[in-house]
Amino acid sequence: MFTTLSIIQWLLLGGVAIVGFLFGRDMSRHETEEVIEATIVALIKKRFVRAKLVDGEYELYEYDEKKL
Repeated sequence: MFTTLSIIQWLLLGGVAIVGFLFGRDMSRHETEEVIEATIVALIKKRFVRAKLVDGEYELYEYDEKKL
């Protein structure tokens, strides 16, 4: 009886660990995308990067390229 309960507890612990890992990984990916977007917008507003707003998205230009 002890062996059966012990195995069930280890399986439950393993399942919780896997679900927690997958949830954390998914949340981390979304946060990374938001940080990158905020960084690019901040660089555009401080005029470190040249860009033009086209259809709600920024189109980035090379530093030497002329703005249209």
